[in-house]
Amino acid sequence: MCGIIGLNFTSSNRDLFRVTNHRGPDYTAEKKFDKFTLGHNRLSIVDHDELSHQPMTSACGKYTIVFNGEVYNHAALREKLRHDYPFKTRSDTEAILYSYIEYGEECVQMLRGMFAFAIYDNERDRLFCARDRLGIKPFVYYCKDGSFAFGSEIKVILEALNHTPDINKEAISQYLHYLYVPCPNTIFNGIMKLPPGCTLLYEKGTVNIQKYWDIDDYKGIHRGMGESEIITSLDGILDESVKMRMIADVELGTFLSGGIDSSMILYYMQKHSDKKINTYTLGFKGAKKYDETDDAKVMADYFGTHHTQIDIDPDAGELLPTMVSHFDEPFGNPTALLIHELTKETKKLATVALAGDGGDEVFGGYPRYEAVLVADALSRVPKSVFGLLSKFTRFLPESSSGNHKLRRIKTFVNSLSKSEDEMYEDWIGYFNDEELEQLFKEYKPYRHTVKDLWNTQAYEEGLLKSSIVDLQTFLPNNLLNYGDAMSMANSFEVRFPLIDHKVVEFMTGIDSGYRIKNGQTKYLMKKILQGKIPDRIINKPKLGLNPPMGMWLKKDLRKFIEEYLSYESVTKRGIFNYAHIRKIIQEHETNKRDRSLHIWALIVLEEWFRQYID
Repeated sequence: MCGIIGLNFTSSNRDLFRVTNHRGPDYTAEKKFDKFTLGHNRLSIVDHDELSHQPMTSACGKYTIVFNGEVYNHAALREKLRHDYPFKTRSDTEAILYSYIEYGEECVQMLRGMFAFAIYDNERDRLFCARDRLGIKPFVYYCKDGSFAFGSEIKVILEALNHTPDINKEAISQYLHYLYVPCPNTIFNGIMKLPPGCTLLYEKGTVNIQKYWDIDDYKGIHRGMGESEIITSLDGILDESVKMRMIADVELGTFLSGGIDSSMILYYMQKHSDKKINTYTLGFKGAKKYDETDDAKVMADYFGTHHTQIDIDPDAGELLPTMVSHFDEPFGNPTALLIHELTKETKKLATVALAGDGGDEVFGGYPRYEAVLVADALSRVPKSVFGLLSKFTRFLPESSSGNHKLRRIKTFVNSLSKSEDEMYEDWIGYFNDEELEQLFKEYKPYRHTVKDLWNTQAYEEGLLKSSIVDLQTFLPNNLLNYGDAMSMANSFEVRFPLIDHKVVEFMTGIDSGYRIKNGQTKYLMKKILQGKIPDRIINKPKLGLNPPMGMWLKKDLRKFIEEYLSYESVTKRGIFNYAHIRKIIQEHETNKRDRSLHIWALIVLEEWFRQYID
């Protein structure tokens, strides 16, 4: 894992190439050409040799690469090319570089892993960039009036420019609705995110973006495959995916929550290790209902791991500025704070860990996927019935303790009177359009990326449709976003075997009914693991990694409500109507509605303004 930087203009910031040192504290370097400068911060994971430092230039001197991520099949790529190119290292960086020289832009099709890279052709003044298929590694860029810059983080571009770009007002609305700014937007006008599965070519002042991988291409390609064959094939793909991600020249382990995703990863890891696997579990002091340490201990004992329980009692108020400074734009999922603390503590023991993120999207684990099936079963009931019912459910009180179950049930019932795309948008949204009109002093419509994508899916299976939409929106913009930002804040690498593109392609190709079957979510996972891990783990209900937000708002964050959301602060900011913010707070405090994430989103936004604009 590393930080990459590049620009075709001169920056007055002499420390520009050290801005993202946290991403790669082992080595920082830059290389200047007549028309471009490339920089790199290295976190050494594989091949610590100095010859693997970046920027790395080809033997011919024409091509130079900066790369962030891990390509797990680099040894196979090197073997194919070693007779034609003078390899000096065993790094994946060099394998990508010579693959590009040999195969051109098609080289991305051969890469298996997580990556964001740029290769500069100094003879043609041509820059080729790419981002991995699922969007695990970030890539942001700026292009205006002949100036071009790119980086792993927005802050690099802000530091390179001699001005702060205008705020993207649409992005504020999108953030409050989704709790993240969806790709390709950022919070700044002119700074963009390269979408997952895309390449970018910068030449003669022009940016050309091409999609090289599309999950839609794999829909139904294994439709006729029977259950037994599916399980055997999937078992082999998952086994290979985990094994590939166990390669490292540093201490490696796996995060173990006690849920089925992390337990599956541990099952495969122990098959390929002749020593005890390192496992790391997060526990909460004083918040037992959010805690899965007992189940994690069951799994650790079952496989005899070298187990470490990391108990935290984070002060959300103290962590808030740190979190915001590493996202560079508003980000409202408070689980990010937990990942920051987990990777900070795990860094004392290791440098790399595997994690089960993406398992819900790929295998059918979210409650909303079950809701899709229920909604489909109720589709023949006149929508006017649910419209009438929602007039009564809105009066039911909700919990403000951080348990979102009742809020989700109410949202589900209230959405049944709407069209399918609007229904799903409601399920994954927070501030809806009607409320944003009341919140903003000047409200403008914004793009609904989830609903728009939903309507491009030309097939009827709601379960597959919701999974594909989540894989292209919620996963990269939310889960993988905080996974990268918070782990890299601590110079720590996290690997995700459950979203290897081979796994995703296979699961997209089979009958979607295998995601949830006979009332069982993650049906295929459970079938593979049956008899191989304790039944207690297979049959346990989903908990998820959620912070005790209800407790935080009454304790650590109380001062931020009183200061950041005060009449004086809101009026000075000049964006929102204070009366509506006060209404939100009162609804939460009286248990009328669960407003915990709405309040948190507003606090984060104000903190971002204070750090980046004021």
